[in-house]
Amino acid sequence: MNRLEMVPLDKIHWEKRYRGDLGDIDALAESMKEKGVLQPITVTPDYELLAGERRVTAARLAGIPLIPALIRPKADATDAREIELMENILRKDFTWAERCGLEQEIDRLYKEKNLDWSGRKTAQLLGWSQSTISRDLQLAKAVTDIPELAEYKTADEAFKVLKKLEEDAIVTTLRDRQSAAMNNGGLDRGLKLALKLAESNYHIGDTFKGLAELRSDGVVHIIECDPPYGIDLASVKSSKDSPTSNVHTYNEIDQSAYPAFLTNLARELYRVAAPNSWLVHWFGPTWHHETITALRSAGWQVDDIPGIWTKPNGQTLQPELYLGRAYEPFFLARKGKPVLVKRGRLNVFNYSGVPSSAKYHPTERPVTLIQDLLETLGVPRQVVLVPFLGSGATLRAAYNCGMSAFGWDLNSEYKSRFMLAVEADSKALCGEVE
Repeated sequence: MNRLEMVPLDKIHWEKRYRGDLGDIDALAESMKEKGVLQPITVTPDYELLAGERRVTAARLAGIPLIPALIRPKADATDAREIELMENILRKDFTWAERCGLEQEIDRLYKEKNLDWSGRKTAQLLGWSQSTISRDLQLAKAVTDIPELAEYKTADEAFKVLKKLEEDAIVTTLRDRQSAAMNNGGLDRGLKLALKLAESNYHIGDTFKGLAELRSDGVVHIIECDPPYGIDLASVKSSKDSPTSNVHTYNEIDQSAYPAFLTNLARELYRVAAPNSWLVHWFGPTWHHETITALRSAGWQVDDIPGIWTKPNGQTLQPELYLGRAYEPFFLARKGKPVLVKRGRLNVFNYSGVPSSAKYHPTERPVTLIQDLLETLGVPRQVVLVPFLGSGATLRAAYNCGMSAFGWDLNSEYKSRFMLAVEADSKALCGEVE
């Protein structure tokens, strides 16, 4: 007959068991010192352990002499192994959302008993780091308001999404305030003009529809083209960027359609470019041949040797197989006979990338890099075309160079971030002048 008893810990024994990692025994031992052993172990009538090695180990560490135990006979050695395996395999751990909810409730109960209780003390009580408890308490509250968060696989993933949602809400609020100030005269005249210009230069729409409306051999002196690369960007960027990188909103081109996309793009860019103009065309190395072929077929004169943007830190998802990627290439092409302003400049541009935490576009480049490129190719008052605006960094660089610029992007979210960045640029410039 099975029976429940308090059993002396020094009588319990067992052979080698399958489970090797017992987890954080110290934290469990501290909990037992305060609350006791909450769940009975299982032993045979002669105190051979069948289930509960972790609880026994922690109880011994806590100095507890007796432990509650369900005493049951075992049929044979196979029966004992079955019990051990069933306990560990069929036991369902809490989901991260359930665990966060329990941590929140524990934190609440202790704060009711002790007005001086804090999240730091909750972390000490549960044996977690203070940062982990802070994250979990934020998630527990957020899941109540946004139940969909609980569907993410891990707490880390859900927390990143939560921070992204909070940041988007802040951006929306700031952008609404900016728009209201522009309309009701709440801004300095110079800043208002800069923002209205930026707003009119950043068009939301399809690039090819926009290009179709431009006349041939127009007034475009420089084209800075950073098209989609025809790759699975979500996989490439998944472990390298923060959630604010917005990979999920990036409009990629299917590989099967990419050669035709390049051909059509190169022709349209050549058509709208001025008789003597430059093209900076970024490309993915896997499409080197297709890109240069499309450009030359459209009429562009292309330097065989690409320009290179080098970065101080390389990245790769498989460091055991590949060297860290620390550069990005671009073709420098020309229509007619334009002349470089910075004659003899090296084809290597050394600039640090935009930190992942500061990016709001997955392929965002530093303004300083683009500004260097534009100043190498042109002079103030020239017109820059940016077929794929993305973060709008090229527009900001063009403004710094005294150039005009415009282009298109399909995502209005990026435009909001761009407009806030232009305001910050303008205020910083005014601060330098003052």
